[in-house]
Amino acid sequence: MNPYKKLSGQALIYGLGNIVPRVLNYTILTFYYTRKFSPQEYGIVTELYAYVAVLLILLTYGMETGLFKFSTTNKDNNTVFTTALISVAFTSLLFIVLIFYFKSDIAFLLNYKNNPEYIIYLSMAVAMDAIASIFFAKLRIDNKVRIFAILKIVNVLLTLAAVFIFLELLPNLNSLKFNSWYNLHLRYIGVGYIFISNTIASFIILLLLSFDLVYIKIRFNNRLLIDLLFYSVPLLIAGLAGILNETIDRILLPRLLSKESNALYELGIYGANFRIAVLMTIFVQMFRYAAEPFFFNMQNQSDSKKIYANILKYFTIFLMIIFLTVALEIDIFKYFIGSDYYEGLKIVPIILLSNVFIGLLFNVNMWYKLSGHTMYGAYITICGAFLTIILNTLFIPKYSYYACAWIHLLSNFVMLLLTYYLGQKKYRIPYDIKNILKYIIYALVLYLVGYIFRSEREIINIIVGLTLILVYIIYCNSKEKLIYIFLNKNEN
Repeated sequence: MNPYKKLSGQALIYGLGNIVPRVLNYTILTFYYTRKFSPQEYGIVTELYAYVAVLLILLTYGMETGLFKFSTTNKDNNTVFTTALISVAFTSLLFIVLIFYFKSDIAFLLNYKNNPEYIIYLSMAVAMDAIASIFFAKLRIDNKVRIFAILKIVNVLLTLAAVFIFLELLPNLNSLKFNSWYNLHLRYIGVGYIFISNTIASFIILLLLSFDLVYIKIRFNNRLLIDLLFYSVPLLIAGLAGILNETIDRILLPRLLSKESNALYELGIYGANFRIAVLMTIFVQMFRYAAEPFFFNMQNQSDSKKIYANILKYFTIFLMIIFLTVALEIDIFKYFIGSDYYEGLKIVPIILLSNVFIGLLFNVNMWYKLSGHTMYGAYITICGAFLTIILNTLFIPKYSYYACAWIHLLSNFVMLLLTYYLGQKKYRIPYDIKNILKYIIYALVLYLVGYIFRSEREIINIIVGLTLILVYIIYCNSKEKLIYIFLNKNEN
């Protein structure tokens, strides 16, 4: 069977589980939040969800990838799954207990001493998401991609419903308008309802996933857990450094700007414009969900490295198409955020290109996962995180979120170079670097052409952008015959 068609088909189905929720999140929630809340209020959401991203890595500690690795080498997949699940569930419950005990101290450290409930809501949500991630990994291993997609969509629909009820329905009910208890305790929670909605959705999804345990014999294997941890903990270090590299700017920004600056306002502008680049993130995520099990399953085939190399080349083309689509059609995509946030639109192309490097990095870094040299992933991402922290500390006070955007780009580029260099020494894959660079540079040239010829009339910018995107697609297809490759049933 054509491996490229198989991977693209799986990625498309996984994409439904990511595209539909993200599009709903993008077109409805981001659209709504950036109009319902001021940039300063949205800055609270941006900051706290940066902590959530870090905590999710900590609470899963690489077990998802460990599950993929050991499920392909262990005949008893259920024991691997339940061992990993029990481990993550135990640490997640312990985390919740600690958060409840130290909630006031944590809220004080994060400058939310007046709202410790934010810490409680988000800690419960992230703990449940960590446990659910093991169930979702099992669905991916079993190729139950449709169930995976449906549950991901349901998660966002539940969040949407809860947000609508709390922020629009309840405040307008006549029976509650004059209710003293509601007005005292619930009416003015504001952005806190976003966190409450997330917690409710996470609980329901975890409950639905847990029904699968009825059909599985639960076993716990101490020796297997040690093997899982030995493989996964380096991925935790790599994942933690990687997520810090992604989110530390949103954590540092409100702490490094001067007191005269409105730090949460700046953070809100940055967070909202960062969201415009979500289309690139969606594509990378849908590829990651399909590619991880695909790469492990292909590992023992004689031509696996050739296939990996071709996948990176084709993947680069699609990444650059998305880059051009969003960057050149910014006059359309800007309407997904409120006009109060438009001052940050200049960082969108920078964030998009940074996300291109993230996508390439995920593809290239599979060498240390496939070869078992996972500590190299830790070393590389630690270097990236160190670079991000140092440069942000130096430049945020003067350049605010513009520094964050450029440093994000630089750090991901450096990690990509390090990963490629080490991979060629330890697990060489014959990537077509010449053509990959050509496709990236050609896309950047087309973007510069569109930027130079930008007009004050949006319709002209849109038409010019579409023309340049079409030129790029035709050029790449003429060189690589992409349509034929991905539609042909046979490998050759």
